[in-house]
Amino acid sequence: MAMLVTMTSGAQNEWVTIQNGQLWKTETGDVVQAHAPGVLRVGDRWYMCGEDRSVPFSPDVNLYSSTDLQNWRFENKIIKNGVTTAELGRSRMIERPKLLYNAKTGKYLVWCHYESSNYGASEAACFECDSVNGDYRFVWGGRPLGIKSRDCNIYQDTDGTAYFISTTEENQHLGLFRLSDDYREAVEHTQLFPRQSREAPAIVRMPEGRYFMFSSACSGWAPNQCKMSHSTDLRSGWTPLENTGNVIAYDTQAAAILEIKGTKATTYLYVGDRWQDPSL
Repeated sequence: MAMLVTMTSGAQNEWVTIQNGQLWKTETGDVVQAHAPGVLRVGDRWYMCGEDRSVPFSPDVNLYSSTDLQNWRFENKIIKNGVTTAELGRSRMIERPKLLYNAKTGKYLVWCHYESSNYGASEAACFECDSVNGDYRFVWGGRPLGIKSRDCNIYQDTDGTAYFISTTEENQHLGLFRLSDDYREAVEHTQLFPRQSREAPAIVRMPEGRYFMFSSACSGWAPNQCKMSHSTDLRSGWTPLENTGNVIAYDTQAAAILEIKGTKATTYLYVGDRWQDPSL
């Protein structure tokens, strides 16, 4: 289990125990379906979107919320097969939906891997909504800047600049794509870790300005050794990859690193998705 200090409005600090290695359930007793989650804090609530794998290979995107990262409330199915776009659930499926907020436009966005059944499309997609828990609209789908793109994440820097990061060119490299001011499209590409075949990247920034990136090797649904690198510049200077955690990353794959700001300290929480192969 993991333990951390969180703070809720009008309440004193309290220890919250998060149970690892088991199915999570909502406050109504339903299983949380949010694989490969993206997490965003809005006010005093954490919002988590992820793949609904109750239909294993045609997932919708669910949204849940919590004030303590332990007790979860179902909010909405924010992206639906055949509804949000006609091709979803047919010629396209969504993997690794990630959530972010644009303070300039006041919009919430989801970036994701937008793929075909044979993984030949190698595309990304962007969806947008006026509220965090509303029905998201399709904005764009395709290869960012014409580059083949698969497993992905997003990172929003302290100055508001947002990045989409994904495996590129048949999983050979990681591509760092700077997004436009409205977060609706990729406008700049930097290749990272060439020919090292890394996926599931997750970035966090320390207060002194150093970035840490966690990633996995490409081994299908099976877990493998998580590795970490750090740099003071997102575009260059990343240190050689080094092992972190055990050889199968505690049977998980990195999804996010959460920054938890308490009254006495700031802590960081590794969020790893347990795929439970072969049933997902």
